[in-house]
Amino acid sequence: MKILIAAGGTGGHIFPGLAIADALKKKREDCEIVFIGSQVGMEKNIVPQYGYPLEMMRVRGFERQFSLQIFAALKGLLDGAIDVRRVLKRHQPDLVIGTGGFTSGQLLLKASQMGIPTLIHEQNAYPGQANRILAKYVDRVAISFYEAARYFPDEKTFLSGNPVRDAFKNIDRHAARHSLHLNPNQKLILISGGSQGAESINRAVLSLYERYKGHPTYRFIQLTGEGPYEDVLQAMAEQGITKESYDNIEIYNFSNQMETLMGAADLMITRSGAGTISEIAAVGVPSVLIPFPLAAGNHQEFNARVLTDKGAGILLYDQQLNGETLLKTFDRLFEKEETLSIMRLKTLRLRKTDADELIAKEALKLLI
Repeated sequence: MKILIAAGGTGGHIFPGLAIADALKKKREDCEIVFIGSQVGMEKNIVPQYGYPLEMMRVRGFERQFSLQIFAALKGLLDGAIDVRRVLKRHQPDLVIGTGGFTSGQLLLKASQMGIPTLIHEQNAYPGQANRILAKYVDRVAISFYEAARYFPDEKTFLSGNPVRDAFKNIDRHAARHSLHLNPNQKLILISGGSQGAESINRAVLSLYERYKGHPTYRFIQLTGEGPYEDVLQAMAEQGITKESYDNIEIYNFSNQMETLMGAADLMITRSGAGTISEIAAVGVPSVLIPFPLAAGNHQEFNARVLTDKGAGILLYDQQLNGETLLKTFDRLFEKEETLSIMRLKTLRLRKTDADELIAKEALKLLI
């Protein structure tokens, strides 16, 4: 049995695809899985690390505003259409799954037209346009959040949750804190703007550092993103704050131990991508969520509201974010011990850690 998984672009599409692939292999050892991606996404660096073959298609995304790049995108569509036919003819898959990315739309549409069983997974609370269109043609639609259900046909849509890596599913908070050498009275604040970083967050947290540098109660770990790392260190140095001077402030460009950091954290200040929201719920960390204001369809705000509308997080708009508003929010959260404890319980109530198994189960039903 052969299954194609179209997953590309960002980690938010790729990691759910990998989790689904692992779940499928557990249920059917005889299935052969091939990932389909493009040269312009992160998949070429990520998928091979997990042992799955990856085949590239010539395709790219559209610019949201008119530019000369639109002609390259049009050529990518034409090239992609040719590659889709080639891929489907060579592999003759029994099932095609799409978790997003430039290749997903064309491949899933053509597969459905050929009568090949198809399933798509939508990560966000507000679905992207491509998946809203594809939903009319594919056999099954898996959604991460109940809030997305109204955008898809009832008869083919099911709530699965967003697959998270196994490492996030059974976090031992005590062990995570011990591994970071946190004492019982210390509060860990984890700050992240995602893999690309977030300038507004990086700028606003300087006020936290200025007030709480050297404070024995608070320990800050910030992940700046690869690009902004040196700029953040420079901005801190201009305020007389260096990593060497204050041992309660740690700055990194990234971490491959996010499950440990999130599991140990008392508060996370972050963007609200779908994957981040699902990981926050899985580990139960209270959060201040700052949606990326330019996200397509404002989907990051919809994601954030999955938590914040239920009291499991605090929503802070990017245009409101500055040192003063962040300090006020921070001090309000830590004013009473029970505030964060209640938020943690409310967050844990929203966790859903069997999404990969549910999607794999529904996908395999299509083959019966």
